[in-house]
Amino acid sequence: MVPVIRSWKGHSLTSLKSIRGVRVVVSSGNVSRVTRKPMLNIPHPPLPARVPCLPQLLQLPGKLLPRSLHSQVLSRLLNRVLQEPLKNDELWFLAGRVLQVEVTDLALDYRLTLENGRLAAASPGRTPDVRFGGTAREFLALALNREDPDTLFFQRRLQLEGDTELGLEIKNFLYSLEAGLLPAPVQRIAESLLERL
Repeated sequence: MVPVIRSWKGHSLTSLKSIRGVRVVVSSGNVSRVTRKPMLNIPHPPLPARVPCLPQLLQLPGKLLPRSLHSQVLSRLLNRVLQEPLKNDELWFLAGRVLQVEVTDLALDYRLTLENGRLAAASPGRTPDVRFGGTAREFLALALNREDPDTLFFQRRLQLEGDTELGLEIKNFLYSLEAGLLPAPVQRIAESLLERL
């Protein structure tokens, strides 16, 4: 009788197999090794003019909330997620500057700045110093550390406009972030959305 393998070094095999890029090798009923497959950065085809219903559903909260609240909601979420970097003053370069984040396929536009060591919504009348634009898929891949910022920018899947020095500071900050910053429920929702986009 071949033994049923249920775990390896404290991880269930089903959870190991579900991680993108992980390969589990089983020989003679024992796990002989767990390796990471090299991940290919294959460019995604451009989105069709009419996207299936999921992005339309994602637009709904943005349509229901007044535009002035969009940036406030995002700044509160980011203040929680980036609590440690904010405490260590790692976002100093945003003080008095305005970052615009535009999610093009969802028609969402966020404007953020750094005030008193915390991210805050910039007033709608302020001109952004730098603009990052891209689809929800690209921003989710960035937030989940599925793709590094350099790849997204060089393949023009994320656009950068405005103050390039500030843009590079932001890009380098994003590159330095560790995986797992998102709370577990948010991480699961984001991963589920990324699979469907």
